Amino acid sequence: MGIIIIKVYKRVISFIKKIILKSLYVNHIKFGKKNILYPGCHLTIEKRGKVIIGNNCFFNHGCSINCLNEIMIGDDCIFGENVKIYDHNHKFKENNELIKKQGYDIGKVIIGNNCWIGSDVIILSNVKIGNGVVIGAGTIVTKDIEDNAIVIDKTNIKKMERII
Repeated sequence: MGIIIIKVYKRVISFIKKIILKSLYVNHIKFGKKNILYPGCHLTIEKRGKVIIGNNCFFNHGCSINCLNEIMIGDDCIFGENVKIYDHNHKFKENNELIKKQGYDIGKVIIGNNCWIGSDVIILSNVKIGNGVVIGAGTIVTKDIEDNAIVIDKTNIKKMERII
């Protein structure tokens, strides 16, 4: 009985969070149907940013989406705990200027359909993740990943073999 109460509580929190995010970010965020955001998920969208999340996506505890430009997530994606997604990065070329004053390199992040992003994954800007991709826990994603790949760490990418 207690587990059911906890699940209902998390679903109610998710529903309320989506209402709050839609009212805060009005035209800057779009949720598909049946998405779940567990407690501790954070979204930050700046004035020109746009976040689009497809249908049936699940965001576990502590996920964070930080958007200055555009982040698109397809349908049926699941995100482990503490996944971080950034469509920007600090500039740091000028040695005689503070990094915090140099601005940002701004890009996009696109995540396809039916992806499983493991816990503590960090997805950085200008990355396109294909459909059916599995990314192992703790991976830092800095490059595009083709459809149906399994990424165990940032150097180990292989085609997924489906077991029938």
